Amino acid sequence: MKAVVELITAWADYESKNPAASAAEFCSYFLLNSKGMVEEHPEETEHSGTEEQLAGLVNQLHAIHVIYAKAALKKIPGIELEWFYFMKEIDQRKEARKSDIVSAVFFEQSTGIDILNRIKKAGLILERNDPLDKRARLIKLSPKGEKTLFSLQEVLSRADQLLYKDLAGSNKKMLINLLSDTGKKHATLISENRHKHLEELTTGQHQENK
Repeated sequence: MKAVVELITAWADYESKNPAASAAEFCSYFLLNSKGMVEEHPEETEHSGTEEQLAGLVNQLHAIHVIYAKAALKKIPGIELEWFYFMKEIDQRKEARKSDIVSAVFFEQSTGIDILNRIKKAGLILERNDPLDKRARLIKLSPKGEKTLFSLQEVLSRADQLLYKDLAGSNKKMLINLLSDTGKKHATLISENRHKHLEELTTGQHQENK
């Protein structure tokens, strides 16, 4: 009976985060997710190199995607790939402080501000003083920026399709479900502890998991 209760609880938690997911997707997630599996020798898993293997695979796929994306961007001269990340974040927020946009896309402030200035120079964003803080600047996409972002999304989606088209749809959804929680968790961790050393972050994580 205890196992049934645990299963129902896990399903309720999964459904709250993925309301459109099917029972089959939940089963795949539950079986593959570490929280739903009992490891016979957790100490062996910790030192087996699986984290390094996963990180290497993610890094490799990212590097390949960058190559495909830059090839796709040749159709839109004068646009840098990094601009897309910034413009997409600005579009999602409608209007935001420059510093908040830079933090959201995980760039250093000086580098990010420089990129935003280049985007502004190209006429793709509009800037004004923040009425609540005279030291801050608010930015939003210009009409030209909105059109450019639409074109970028269309062009760059081809790079996405080229890289992941051979994966079955159910596997894509499963990977999204598996990695989404990790992405959200560490995005929050970075935003709250931006300038800490890795050792401090690791210590904080261990204390949180106790």
